[in-house]
Amino acid sequence: MRTTRLGKVGNSTGITVPREVLGEANMSRSDEVALTVRDGRIEIAKAEDGYNKAMEVGRAFAARYRRTMAALAK
Repeated sequence: MRTTRLGKVGNSTGITVPREVLGEANMSRSDEVALTVRDGRIEIAKAEDGYNKAMEVGRAFAARYRRTMAALAK
């Protein structure tokens, strides 16, 4: 785990991501990313691939049909 600080960028807040972290995540400076907030954590992932969209749809489905899926699992 590495730590960094949030900083002011214009009227927004930005984060500096170390080069090593970008390399480990297979990302580069110009990549478009998707941000997701779950359980008080911010997840950052590449927005280019279909995986992120599929995960978002899956999470929405699971949230919407939570009770139905629990009943079917019995």
